[in-house]
Amino acid sequence: MKLVDPIRYVGLKESRRLPSPKGLALAIVRLLQQDDYRLEDLTRLVQSDPVIAGELLRFANAASYGHSNPIVSISKAVTTLGSLRIRVIVIAFSVINNNRRGNCPQFDYEKFWSHALATGISAQALASLVKINIEEHFTAGLLCRLGELALASIFPERYGEIISKSHAGAPDRIEMERDAFGIDHRELNSTLLLEWGLPLELVTAIYHSEYPDNEETEVGTRIKSITLSLHVSLAFADYCVTEDVAEREALLQKLYSKAARIGISQEETDRMAAKIITSWQEWGKFLKIHTCEVK
Repeated sequence: MKLVDPIRYVGLKESRRLPSPKGLALAIVRLLQQDDYRLEDLTRLVQSDPVIAGELLRFANAASYGHSNPIVSISKAVTTLGSLRIRVIVIAFSVINNNRRGNCPQFDYEKFWSHALATGISAQALASLVKINIEEHFTAGLLCRLGELALASIFPERYGEIISKSHAGAPDRIEMERDAFGIDHRELNSTLLLEWGLPLELVTAIYHSEYPDNEETEVGTRIKSITLSLHVSLAFADYCVTEDVAEREALLQKLYSKAARIGISQEETDRMAAKIITSWQEWGKFLKIHTCEVK
């Protein structure tokens, strides 16, 4: 895995264009990175932002639905959700809401977030196969290709030209990124996620998820399993967001092939796809992210 040179990264951050949690959301993420943070400090931070507080209450009540009385206090919501879920919610909402549009006309922001959400939902569905925390795997899927958004945000004109000349996820785009900027979206993504406190193991898997066949992730290791599960999650997302019927059929065959690598049959893939699509559409309404009908 390659990361952006620290000095170069400082320069990119100074542009203030990198997609990242800002203000109070960033303060919460940084607090949760501390092993000895106090619950009282976290509660106080959450209470100071009505939007974040409202979202955490909504998630806490959804998580405890049918098992208790409605949760109305922030301290109870914080205890119910736990630090990992809170980090996921804060990162997801702050990054999505601050980057729904931008200055790169060729970058389809709406489709990007729709694909990211579908990847996160798919990763969540596959979490048990690789024995990883569901929320953690959802976050990994959601932020799997955030580096593309980062490049579109920092270099809107030049990256727009690259998008026009290449296809999303194609190897030639990575080479074009390196030629133009000296870095590619995977390196930038990994550097961002490590700074936000995501585990190294997970960030490594995210880095290799587009092209999982490499010497860095050995077959049979946990990192390889997570990498392949994210690779399949990306394939599920490709299938979800494609509205062309013929293209979707071709993507379905690729999905079957990729899913088979982690022991999922065609029948099970079909069943999982149906559940993923339903959940993706429900979450889309919840997060105000566009989804399409998939037969």
